[in-house]
Amino acid sequence: MDFGNYVAGRFAHQIGDPRAADFLLRAADQDPQSTVILSQAFLTLLTDGRFADAVAAAKRLHAQGSGNTLAVLYLALDALKFERYSQAQAYLEELSANGFEMLAVPITQAWVQAAQGHRDAALEALSPLEAIPALRPFGATHRAFLLDYLREDDAAQSAYLEALQGAQISSLQPVVSYAAFLQRLGRSDDAIAMLDEYLKAFRNNIFLLDARDRLVAGKPVTHLASTPAGAVSLVMFRAAGELGRDDAPRPAIIYARLASYLSPDMGDARLRLAAMLADADLYSAALSELRKIDEDAPEFDAAQLQAAWIHQQSGDYEEAITVLLDYLSIHPENVRGWAALGDIHRSNEAYEKAVEAYQRAINLHTADSDVQAWFLHFTRGIGYERMGDFDKAEADLLKALELNPDQPQVLNYLGYSWIDRGLHLERGTEMIERAVELRPNDGFIIDSLGWAYYLRGDYEEAVRHLERAVLLEPSDPTLNDHLGDAYWKTGQRKDARFQWTHALAADPDEEARQLIIDKLEVGLELALTSQKDQMQADKHMGQQDVAKIEDGQAPKP
Repeated sequence: MDFGNYVAGRFAHQIGDPRAADFLLRAADQDPQSTVILSQAFLTLLTDGRFADAVAAAKRLHAQGSGNTLAVLYLALDALKFERYSQAQAYLEELSANGFEMLAVPITQAWVQAAQGHRDAALEALSPLEAIPALRPFGATHRAFLLDYLREDDAAQSAYLEALQGAQISSLQPVVSYAAFLQRLGRSDDAIAMLDEYLKAFRNNIFLLDARDRLVAGKPVTHLASTPAGAVSLVMFRAAGELGRDDAPRPAIIYARLASYLSPDMGDARLRLAAMLADADLYSAALSELRKIDEDAPEFDAAQLQAAWIHQQSGDYEEAITVLLDYLSIHPENVRGWAALGDIHRSNEAYEKAVEAYQRAINLHTADSDVQAWFLHFTRGIGYERMGDFDKAEADLLKALELNPDQPQVLNYLGYSWIDRGLHLERGTEMIERAVELRPNDGFIIDSLGWAYYLRGDYEEAVRHLERAVLLEPSDPTLNDHLGDAYWKTGQRKDARFQWTHALAADPDEEARQLIIDKLEVGLELALTSQKDQMQADKHMGQQDVAKIEDGQAPKP
């Protein structure tokens, strides 16, 4: 076998090259007995969203008896999508309920049975979920969906109420589905009242708001659970979310792809898929998914803002700003859009532009805005602080605390800013301690507390907190640098040099890098003295330049 195609396919897959699957398919053709290469090609095809080619690869794997359970599941979902229900059932019967299949297989089987009019068999297929407490909410939700689909209205009503009154619901989809159910029964006013109650808890949720707007306008409420394929897509979507939280990006992308395959109009699946693709550095593919979201979809506005962030994530600051400005030219009253513009400017250290954008957002903000007022004052305060205008920064940060007194980010930022400037040392430390109480596992906030004690000269206490901060965030250069300084002050010179070396290896910014190098060479005190002398020299040169400008002379570069 020529391994060139296989190596090229694996490398292309790692860097997100769209030719990866084609290389792997050619490699599989060269070694038709190897199901391993074909399995890799199949996974790559699914990752890339090449569904028809993925079906062909899955059929080859199935015919070869590869034992690839994902390929069998995909064939079952493909048969479900195109209403080949008996074929879907045959594939599902080959799968054992292990891992994620413990949820996916019973629910898919139930919907295949319901699609064929087998009511009792459909409900019986859900029974395995009852035996597992974590899966019971899914069983209750899909029982309601199934009874609604089968038009057993009294039973569906009871099932919906049971699912919605449970300890937890798997998503807000049953809320929207119940609203559609009530609308179908001619009870739109009850549906609106129900949604209003949920909107108190899930303020400005785009799905609930879209359903409410449709009810008020007399338009049908759309919900995915109205079809077997749509209902099963919700399970795939949930799996994608769980895998994403478990830091399994490639499997998460695959299940998000399966959700969008079953329900191409499922905008929230495309939003999640785009975020996952961007996190995997597949920026072009991520933007492609967002472009598939229809302008009339409730997720469209979120897609535009997400596209800007993906451009920012890819390093294309200018395109990110262009996307946002184009959006804001059409939606100039959108508070979230202006806030996002401020955030992207701030991320690129364009603080004056950031402050201007936050100001627009604050001016437009109302009680119904989907960005909280405290956050706008907090982020504008950061912008002012970075611009060197601490009076305005302090006013904004205090306003943010007035609006949200126990917000740990604000407590930490203002408390640290005060201590760093030698202001309100006791109150600043108390604020950071409160932030730590609220977020006891946040290494960066704990670092702030440790550094606050360092700046106050309590080096032993500083070490205690900074050690915990580094334990929580072992790869951050600033935290390791701080701990090195504290070790030095307590006489632990070897430990200090170890932490500085670790900080240096963690890729600090250039200014911090040079200071760490100096500390390793001459120790903390001499390094800081040298830095201070350099800053004084730079300041003196700056004063000379100002004098030359006033005299009409241009400073030398």
